[in-house]
Amino acid sequence: MVALKLKLTLVALGISPKDLCRRFSAVNSATSFTLQNAYKWLGGKSAPRMSQVYDEWARILGGDLTGSFIAAASFEEFATSLSAHHRVPTTTLAELMREASSTGQASSAFPLDGGTWSINQLLMGRYLALSLAWSQAQSGKLILGQVDISRNGTSGLKLTYSEALFGRIVIMDGAVICDGRTAQAMAVCRESGRCYLFALCVPSPPANLIGGVFSGSALHDFGARPCASRILFIRDHSAADASGRSRTTYLEPLGKLISRELADLGYGPEDERLDCAEHMKEFLLPEGGTGLLEATPDSVGALGLLLDRLSNTWTAPRGAQ
Repeated sequence: MVALKLKLTLVALGISPKDLCRRFSAVNSATSFTLQNAYKWLGGKSAPRMSQVYDEWARILGGDLTGSFIAAASFEEFATSLSAHHRVPTTTLAELMREASSTGQASSAFPLDGGTWSINQLLMGRYLALSLAWSQAQSGKLILGQVDISRNGTSGLKLTYSEALFGRIVIMDGAVICDGRTAQAMAVCRESGRCYLFALCVPSPPANLIGGVFSGSALHDFGARPCASRILFIRDHSAADASGRSRTTYLEPLGKLISRELADLGYGPEDERLDCAEHMKEFLLPEGGTGLLEATPDSVGALGLLLDRLSNTWTAPRGAQ
């Protein structure tokens, strides 16, 4: 699919592969988009493995395109977005679309073993999850969880999320549904039977970070408040077995503590790691807000009572009875 996207990029910009290499170099002098790699990728022999390449590509094309979109979008989606910003001959676009259809690359449905960087292959792995604690007793803190995204049958994925709460491991799992740009999992808690939704953004290669929104009802909460918060999955590059790793459940939202977790996962060096940790904290705790969306039974009940009173005093217009 990358080969067709590159061919369409050349047409849209009206340049040769050599010219495209120069544009990549202008964006990043240390780019991996060398002439040798360009012909290899144009020939469909392989695809870029570095997310930086897709980010550079997006900067060249401009508009509202992003590196993650270029990496994950189907050819049809990419062509539609590119045509909105660049003039692409209709006949050329039709030819490339036919080629994409004949090779099964027009849609964003990826087979599990299709291509070097299929979406399923990108997502699979072991992650540390970081999100805001929903517990009122731990308000303002982060909660750490464990995530495993693995094969589910021959053509799908399964997400398993776990937290250490009250001296035991609470586990929820469910199938992952992915359309190439977004991934969702409706996980069922094995202890309570409640459902929890993970709505995630599909990352660009090499997919070290997956982010999105986590929603459901708070566990061990008197009112079982419906809650939603941002969540980050950070890929675990350590050699240690996560099942035997001792890790605290709650964490103060401090950059140095998040950086320490990143170090345990195999990330470095220290100064860059700390900067990254600060950005993660800002994502999970946006400035000017609590970062947690919740609806308490009392607040919903009070609104319902007001509406009930309206329904009891309402009189239908004459002729409508």
